[in-house]
Amino acid sequence: MPYPLRRLDAKTSLDFEEPVQREDRKGDIRFDCEEAGCALESDTSVFVQLFGASGASLDECRLLLASADSHRLPLAAAANGSEICVKHSSGDIALLVLRTKSTALPEIAFLQLDMTVWRAAA
Repeated sequence: MPYPLRRLDAKTSLDFEEPVQREDRKGDIRFDCEEAGCALESDTSVFVQLFGASGASLDECRLLLASADSHRLPLAAAANGSEICVKHSSGDIALLVLRTKSTALPEIAFLQLDMTVWRAAA
């Protein structure tokens, strides 16, 4: 299920359940710039950033997430176009494609990204 152009900042989050865009910090995927550097974080999901050619598939995400255990993904190495696979504890898998990363001023930092979710795919 595609969810184009979602926004993450200090006051919003993304959820695997509908509605995926949340106007609070209670969703599965949050954006944090309070500690040293900005990062994606979650209590319920693990992250893996992909490097190399773009266009990750469900199979590629599934393979890379099989041994993933990090609930925090620093974004220092992420640029526009970067792809991030996310696996929720329910078995749902998502692919995040970073469209805009604005982190120069942490107090107003934000991300814009496309999110594709495959239900019960793990």
